[in-house]
Amino acid sequence: MMRMVGIAAATTVVALAAGLVGCRSVQNSPATPAQLGTPASVGLVNPGFETAGSPAGWVSSGDTQAAMVEPGGRGGQYQLTQRGDGPFQVQTAQTLSGLADGWYSLRAWARTSGGAASAAIGLKDCGGPPLGKQVAVPVAPPDRWLQVVVSSEVKGGRCTVFLATEAGAPAWASFDDVELAPGRAQLSILGADLSSLKKSIDKGGVYANEHGAPGDALAILAAHGLNAVRLRVWVNPPDGYHDQAELLEMARRVKGQGLQLMVDFHYSDSWADPGKQNKPAAWKDLAFPQLKQAMYDHTFNVCQGLVAQGTPPDMVQIGNEINAGLLWPDGSTAHWDNLAALLSAGYQAVKACSPSTRVMLHLAEGGNNALAQSWFSQALQRNVPFDLIGVSYYPYWHGTLADLQNNLDDLATRYDKDVLVAETAYPFTSQDKDGFGNIISSQPVAGYDFTPQGQQRLLADVMTVVRAVPGGHGLGIYYWEPAWTAVPGNGWDPADPASGNGWENQALFDFDNRALPAMSVFANP
Repeated sequence: MMRMVGIAAATTVVALAAGLVGCRSVQNSPATPAQLGTPASVGLVNPGFETAGSPAGWVSSGDTQAAMVEPGGRGGQYQLTQRGDGPFQVQTAQTLSGLADGWYSLRAWARTSGGAASAAIGLKDCGGPPLGKQVAVPVAPPDRWLQVVVSSEVKGGRCTVFLATEAGAPAWASFDDVELAPGRAQLSILGADLSSLKKSIDKGGVYANEHGAPGDALAILAAHGLNAVRLRVWVNPPDGYHDQAELLEMARRVKGQGLQLMVDFHYSDSWADPGKQNKPAAWKDLAFPQLKQAMYDHTFNVCQGLVAQGTPPDMVQIGNEINAGLLWPDGSTAHWDNLAALLSAGYQAVKACSPSTRVMLHLAEGGNNALAQSWFSQALQRNVPFDLIGVSYYPYWHGTLADLQNNLDDLATRYDKDVLVAETAYPFTSQDKDGFGNIISSQPVAGYDFTPQGQQRLLADVMTVVRAVPGGHGLGIYYWEPAWTAVPGNGWDPADPASGNGWENQALFDFDNRALPAMSVFANP
C-alpha cells in the first residue's frame, strides 16, 4: 500500500440481440499483422476499417445509422465509430466460418467519449453459450486508445465477432485494428492481500456473503473465484501481528483452501512504502555486510518455515513498493550498488529455500512508465535477478487505465517478464464507518463513481487491462485488503490500538459486513 496517511466483470454494458441479422460469413482471408506478442490472426475482412464508406465486410444491427467509418484511426487512416446525437444502441459484426475448433481470442483497440458511452467487444454464436463472451472497454481519456481482449471456445467452425456501443445520451466509441487469433487470454492470478484478516477476526470482525449468511472471509472470497492470497511479513512488529508466526498460521489456512500464496517482505517492523523504508530496530546499527546477511537470513528463515510446514510460497516479493529502495539509508536508490546487493541477497535466499518460488520486484505508481524504465534499467545494469514485475495501481493516484496499460505492456515486452498488479482497490462509498477519516473519500475517478457498481467496474477494468498484456505476460491482480473492515483495535497504527481504519470504504465487504458486487469479478477471469 503506497500511502497510509500515505463490473462484475463489467456490468453488462451492451444488451446483445438474440441474433445479428445479416452478418456476412467469410472464409479465412488475409488479415493485418498480429499485434506484438499475439498469434497470427485468422482472417477478418477489413479489420482496420481502411475501406472508405460503410465498413466493408461488416454488418451493423440496431441503430445502424450510428455506425460509420471516419478518419482518425489508430493504425491507419480510418476507424469504425459508433456515434449518436441521443440514446442509441448499435452492433457491428462479422461472422467467420471454416475455423478449426478450439479457443480464440478477439483483440481490438478502442476508445470512448466516456460519460454515457458504454462500449464492448465480444464473440457469440461460436457453438457455446448463446450470449457468448464480451468485455467492456475501460474508461480512459477520449484521446487514448486501449487494447481489450476477450476469448471464447469455438465449436462447429463458426463464430461472430462484434463491436458494440450503447448510450443514453450523445456519445461515441471508436474501434480499430481488430484481430481474431487462436488461443485463450485469461488471468491466472485472481488474488487479494488479506494481511489484516487474522487481526480483524481476533478483534471481533465478522463477515457474510451477499445474502447475509455469516461465514469465513477467506472461504467467501474463494467461493467467488479468488485463487491467490498475498500476506505481508514484518520483522518485529509492535503489536505482534504480521510476524513470522502469523504468516505460518495464515499460510496453512490459505493452502488449506487450495489457494496460491505470495509473501510480501517489508523488511521493517512496520509499514514500508515509497515514503518510508525504515530498518527493523534490531538491524539499525549493523554495518552493511551484516545488514545484507541479516536480510538474507530473515528471508531464508521465513521461507524455510513455510516449506517445513508444507506451505511453500508460490511467489515472494523482495521489498514492498521499493521505488526509493529499502532499508534506508543503506539501500536507498541514492546507493544503487548497495540496493542491488540487497535485492540479490533476497533473491538468493528465496531460491536456496524454494527453487520453484518466483521472485517479484514491486514498484508503486503503476501508470508511470518513465519511473519503471529508469528503475529497472538501474537494476539490470547491476545484474539484479528477478522473475516477475509487480506494480501498485490505485487510479486516484497512479494515472489512467491507459497509463497502466502503456506501462505494463512496455515492461512485459521490454524485459520479457510476466507482470501483475500487486495492489489495487477502489471505494464503494465516500462514507466512513468508524469516525476515522478515510484515505480516499472525495473526487471519484471519471467513469467510476464511489458506489458498489463503480467499484465493481473499476476492478473489472483493471483486470481487462492486465488480460490484454501482449504475449500472455499479464498474470493477474491482487486486490488490497478487501477484508479490512472497521473493527475496533484493527487500525492503521500497529503501536496504537485506538487508531482507526482509513480503508473500510475500499473493502469488498460493506458496512453491514456483506460481500459487495465487485467480489463476483473474480469469477470472470
